[in-house]
Amino acid sequence: MEAARFERTLRTESSEIFIVYGGARRIGRVDIHYGRFEVHATLLLDTELTDDELQQLIDQLDEELVQTHDPEREDFLVTVYKAEELGFYSDEFESDDDDDDDEDEEDR
Repeated sequence: MEAARFERTLRTESSEIFIVYGGARRIGRVDIHYGRFEVHATLLLDTELTDDELQQLIDQLDEELVQTHDPEREDFLVTVYKAEELGFYSDEFESDDDDDDDEDEEDR
């Protein structure tokens, strides 16, 4: 597997979310939470990776994202899931859909 690329989608004082790409292909998402002594990550994979590829990805996450944010952390804990995105939901998108429905009713 070629080196992953990370695209940040959210950052707060104590957490970050990144989309993970392998080349041009999305391979997953990682949520990173910075605690006082430990850094916790939840890695959601869209694709199958070998054990070696997974370890390479975790090492890259640690080197490029975690250590640059908190080089003094005591442990980096990663939980990995194989996931399938079923959709994206938002109050804003739902209200847009409702507005479209209202316009359709007005056109009748």
